Amino acid sequence: MNFKNLLAELKRRNVIKSALAYLVSSWVIIQVMSTVLPTIDAPEYILKLILICLVLGFPLWIIFSWVYEITPEGIKKTKNIDSDKSITHQTNNRLNKIIIGALGVAIVLLLISMFNGNQTTTVALEDNSTITESSVMDKSIAVLAFADMSPEKDQEYFSDGISEEILNLLAKIPELKVISRTSSFSYKGKEQNIKKIGEELRVAHVLEGSIRKSGNTFRITTQLINVTDGTHLWSETYDRDMEDIFKIQDEISAKVTQQLRVTILGNVVATKETNTEAYNLYLQAKQLSLQRTENSNENAEKLIRQSIAIDSTYAPAWVLLSRVIYLSSSSYLKRTIPEAITIGKAAVKKAIELDAENALAYMILADYKVYEWDFEAATRNSNKALELASENSEIIRMISGKALNLGKKEEAIAMLKKSIDLDPLNYISYFNLSFIYNLNEQYDEAEASIQKYLVMYPDAGFAHNLMGAILLAKGDYKQALVEVEKDDEPFWSLYRKTMVVYGSGNVDEANTLLKQLIDEFGNDAWPNVAHVYAFRGEADEAFKWLELAYDNRDASLLEILNYPGFKNLYGDLRWNTFINKLGLPKDHGFHMD
Repeated sequence: MNFKNLLAELKRRNVIKSALAYLVSSWVIIQVMSTVLPTIDAPEYILKLILICLVLGFPLWIIFSWVYEITPEGIKKTKNIDSDKSITHQTNNRLNKIIIGALGVAIVLLLISMFNGNQTTTVALEDNSTITESSVMDKSIAVLAFADMSPEKDQEYFSDGISEEILNLLAKIPELKVISRTSSFSYKGKEQNIKKIGEELRVAHVLEGSIRKSGNTFRITTQLINVTDGTHLWSETYDRDMEDIFKIQDEISAKVTQQLRVTILGNVVATKETNTEAYNLYLQAKQLSLQRTENSNENAEKLIRQSIAIDSTYAPAWVLLSRVIYLSSSSYLKRTIPEAITIGKAAVKKAIELDAENALAYMILADYKVYEWDFEAATRNSNKALELASENSEIIRMISGKALNLGKKEEAIAMLKKSIDLDPLNYISYFNLSFIYNLNEQYDEAEASIQKYLVMYPDAGFAHNLMGAILLAKGDYKQALVEVEKDDEPFWSLYRKTMVVYGSGNVDEANTLLKQLIDEFGNDAWPNVAHVYAFRGEADEAFKWLELAYDNRDASLLEILNYPGFKNLYGDLRWNTFINKLGLPKDHGFHMD
């Protein structure tokens, strides 16, 4: 049989079209499986096994197409079928349809791939769970905490502060994805496998370094590493006096951006300089403030005031002062809320006066405006903060809270997801996400998110309390009570238990718990008591306590109005009246009939 006859026979037996149909269908199968398998946590070898089977199956399929023909009576050998009884022309039409259909699916998949700029990848977290986020970008970086190599190991505040300042400089560059402090600093003091760090943080580059400080001189060693192959893109050692610290920060950030080939839109991103002694005090105060204890916050305030006394022109110092002032009232009761707002707002306004591009200052001012019930000003300032720092995870997380206070739960969820992408190991974001999922009545998502947090912090009472709220909403009252009783904080445990017991049908005990809640906490927990009454369907009492919360300008009222229990009031004319008098922006997201 010559080539021409062989080709004709291949066409007659539909071998060529069978091969084409097999190849196109196999490609579609691989594309679909590569999307489906990661979502069900299938092992990686499954996809490889499918690919191997398809490759091995191809020659077998060709042989089958040559040897056999599918007839109405079943599969028969082609040579045993009379040419006048062959239905190869019908098979040809069927194969055409298969090829066209498979090609159509292939085109759709290709278009999705083209227009979906950020591909997804499944990343393992420390708790062995997985999350699907945007793929690692070439222009992405994590700045690890610089190691303190000083002889006495007493310069941790300084090494942390310098590396954080470099991180902050890089974060101002719109084209660069920079992982936030909480995640990148979580590797401090641990055995560092750069490739693993890159995979966990979903970045292409890591900047690490060390500082050795002696008197007024120091040595900074830095190196920029490509996570994929471990190569050192750039490294440098600086031996300088303390007065050069700001120039070195700028130089390091410039070198990094140069190596990553990032354009800074023609603007030079530079450190805000201050007196070196004042800066040293500022770094010490900042380190203390991160410890979040009453004593550390008090000492942080003393140090930052000393820093400002030396140099009152450094805007970040005024921002830090405002933050520790606020904590002194909200967490440690050292000041009244009105007193803290007065002092803190003055400090943050001073920061804006000194640096009109300090995003965190605008965000903190937005917080104060909420406490003053000036929602338009709060929105204006938070929008300004987001405009200045659209890729700052802390700003984005705070914006999420502002969205929630305006009833915009979907927007709050979207912002938190973005914050997690920029700060994937900051597990408080998973708690916050679970909290808002719960308010949005996405209970399965809420439970999955809080489980991620509990894996890392299994003894966190407030997280178990939230799990209790989720289970309460799902009708699992028995397990909800188990979770709530793991929270030993008196108010929150009693508050949640009051509703769990009522939901389980034990009204008498629930009434006793509600009376206890009012007797012990009724002087300042007005919106929470309103929530309990709304959950019970007792509208008159719910509105009575809502009015008390409004009269006392309780800022937590805005968050609590999102709670699903208030849906019992939606049909009541008093609900719209109450929402309208809050003075919220016109585009708020609270339910209105």
